Amino acid sequence: MTFGEKLDFIMNITSTTNSVLARAISIDPSLVSRLRRGDRTPSKNQNYIRAMAEYFARNCTTEYQKAALTEMLQKDLPINNNELTALIDAWFLEEIMPNNSVANFIDGLTNFQFRRASFALDTDNPNVINNNVEPEDKVFYGAEGKRNAVINFLSLVIKRNSPTTLFLFSDENIEWLTEDPKFTAKWAALLFKVIQNGNKIKIIHVINRNLDEMLLGIEKWLPLYMTGAIEPYYYPKSRDGIFKRTLFIALDTAVVTSSSVGDGVKSAANFFYTDKNTIAALTEEYQEYFSLCRPLMRIFTPNNPGDYLSVLTEFEEEEGNSVLKNDMFSAITMPFDVAESICSRIDEDNRGKLLSYHQNRIQRFENSLHNYYFTEIVPIPDLRTIQSGKVMVYFPHMFTPNPVFYTPKEFSKHLQHVVKLLQTFDTYNVHLVPASKIDGCSVYCKEDVGVIIEKSTPPAITFAINESNMNAAFWDYMRLMLGKQPRDKTQRSITIDTINTIAETLKDL
Repeated sequence: MTFGEKLDFIMNITSTTNSVLARAISIDPSLVSRLRRGDRTPSKNQNYIRAMAEYFARNCTTEYQKAALTEMLQKDLPINNNELTALIDAWFLEEIMPNNSVANFIDGLTNFQFRRASFALDTDNPNVINNNVEPEDKVFYGAEGKRNAVINFLSLVIKRNSPTTLFLFSDENIEWLTEDPKFTAKWAALLFKVIQNGNKIKIIHVINRNLDEMLLGIEKWLPLYMTGAIEPYYYPKSRDGIFKRTLFIALDTAVVTSSSVGDGVKSAANFFYTDKNTIAALTEEYQEYFSLCRPLMRIFTPNNPGDYLSVLTEFEEEEGNSVLKNDMFSAITMPFDVAESICSRIDEDNRGKLLSYHQNRIQRFENSLHNYYFTEIVPIPDLRTIQSGKVMVYFPHMFTPNPVFYTPKEFSKHLQHVVKLLQTFDTYNVHLVPASKIDGCSVYCKEDVGVIIEKSTPPAITFAINESNMNAAFWDYMRLMLGKQPRDKTQRSITIDTINTIAETLKDL
């Protein structure tokens, strides 16, 4: 029995709707729907599974509900609510595989929205900012001590009269940050305030944590990444993970540093320094380590586009097989005359730059098809949506901050060109899938090169990643998506006929 089947069963016997469960455990109703249908399977470390178990333990109270659950679990139900929670939690986890981290990351990115309550910060509240922190060296002990040291550290940064740069690194056990939800929220609020005050952050991530923890960590930092104030890096070589270190530095302000063996942070000493010479010495140490690191990913938002176009161009110039999952056909297969027609409706400042880029892009793309495979995973187009002019054009979104939509004739011409490419190049493939299988996030993978992940709906963000382990994980995820559908010459012909039929229907509109 799959996780989705179990969830559907227990929601039915407790008469729980998607929206009620979502509200009770603070997740999006669409995620509950996908979990229930089996379109998404969570990984074992998702904390909402335990929250679900707690909810159903509280709400499975009638004799009918208890009898149905007893028969399903083939066990007598405990009277104690905590024990029933543990039983339901274990039952949920039985069929869950631990390798869904990429799918979970994509799902979390797709559904991300700013929640103002998460970042509400009363700067006059001493329970949030330590307004009484003294600029003197101190030692704090254990996990609680580390939390206090970090509050002091961030509080001093917030109280500065001018912005500075923060250098962050820690490969110690992060339970000090995650085990107390109230502290986690306070930490996030303080860090957000630090960024609001104009400070910049450089952080060295630890990639020898497991991939699931790594991607979960990136997801947790999403609100902060959206600001464009954070530069993430990583050390490319493996470490033994025995002797661990934390080093948080705010230039000319304060340092928090500690070390531990293995996961033993409970009695570790956490040193809080404000002495300028000590800060300078530890900054030099950090910079020596930083010089051995590489960018983990580039992050682009409409407010911080940076050199997005150069990065995308460099990515597409690299040789390799590619898979692109998108909400609709990519602009990379759009003929130039359609691009010209669409660009007539965007502002003049971007029009010429976009057309020049597009012409070079489609030329590179078609040249690459002589040697490498390119596969698009896209939903089956809906005629009514196309006819009503509601199909969005997937130009690189940094060019078009406002959505641009196809006319039916433009979309027909694009589809005709897709058919031409399919008939000309055996290396070009299109996998049409139901719209329910597309999660609203663009993933563009190139084997052994990198991955570009885009959330184009507000708040938009793009990650460009070339760290090898993460790239391999995304590539495997995309190949797994392709492997779920049989693909042969017959299927290719069906795909061509399907696209042709839609294109012909739209021709005269």
